[in-house]
Amino acid sequence: MAFLHNHVLRKVILTVILIWGCLSYYLANSQNQLAVALIVFISILGLVSIIKETSAIFTLILLSFISAYAFYTFFLQFDLPLWLLMISIMIVFGYLFTYTEQKIGILSNKRLIYLILFSLVVLEIFLVLSYFLINPISQSLIIATVSYLFVGFCYSVLAKNEDSSFVTYLIVASILTLAIFLTSGWSPLASLH
Repeated sequence: MAFLHNHVLRKVILTVILIWGCLSYYLANSQNQLAVALIVFISILGLVSIIKETSAIFTLILLSFISAYAFYTFFLQFDLPLWLLMISIMIVFGYLFTYTEQKIGILSNKRLIYLILFSLVVLEIFLVLSYFLINPISQSLIIATVSYLFVGFCYSVLAKNEDSSFVTYLIVASILTLAIFLTSGWSPLASLH
């Protein structure tokens, strides 16, 4: 468990996840230069956030989006076995959630239970969304919204911060998810682009 507490190694692992996600986004969307430029710009902000360890919430949401997009890309374009994808999702999101729990400062003895629970929730949502005929960007945004909801739960319920309410996080996540579903293109070919 030393790789979870070593600051340098943690930065390296988060940076590798960020670069891996950016490369997969570029490989899947190389024809859309504006979208690639936007992701590169946001990823540079994420890299600064990782190096300076300033915003764990921004880092988690960004890495959740980029990682989910990379997993959807591998799922759709490279036809990886589902079991391998599921194990990879559990490992990557488990690490991201552990990082967030450490940055928020949760010292509960139930951390492992919540880690497994939230990793399984993200995995299940990933699998359910893979059956919807919407593009991987929308699917990844929903995964990032679920991660935002996880941060809200950790910050307001587990860390017991009085200045935030989980209901607020729940309302924002619901509105974002509804907006993503309403603005997504629904067609059989949406999953291929």
